[in-house]
Amino acid sequence: MSMTAQSPITLEAIGLAVRDALGSAAMFQVLTTRLIIQFGVDLKAPAPEQNTDPALIRRVQEALQRMGIRAGDKAP
Repeated sequence: MSMTAQSPITLEAIGLAVRDALGSAAMFQVLTTRLIIQFGVDLKAPAPEQNTDPALIRRVQEALQRMGIRAGDKAP
């Protein structure tokens, strides 16, 4: 899944891309727990008001990049 400027990015889409990139349910759970603690965001089931919040999405993307997770950045 490629997240480009043309398609709206949601936390739900980020969660799916991260889950695919990690390939491990256990690692995804660890990551989700870390994001819940840091930002109050559950990538498994984001709250509707959080799902499309551009500022929160940017913070989550930056946190993922700092952790070396580049989900959704793959070229088509």
